Amino acid sequence: MAKKKLSHTAKILQKLLDEETLISSDVFASNTNQYFRHIKDQGIELIEWNDPTEGRHLKRKLNLNEKNIERAEAYLNKLLGKTHADGDKS
Repeated sequence: MAKKKLSHTAKILQKLLDEETLISSDVFASNTNQYFRHIKDQGIELIEWNDPTEGRHLKRKLNLNEKNIERAEAYLNKLLGKTHADGDKS
């Protein structure tokens, strides 16, 4: 069985769940900010800040509270097409 290619949103979300800090130039895709917007539209909180000494791109990381991590994992599972133990797609 061929390995399913991950979407840019899923790749970003995996890195955020791995507690990485990302900036838009970390992802090689056009208009990378749209992927962060998709994540935030799911109610997932990102901590965003700018370090003026490192350029104008926002740095982003996942807010690591329990509820936010649950939302992020649920959305990642949805993106990956995984199902819950009860057989329902998430």
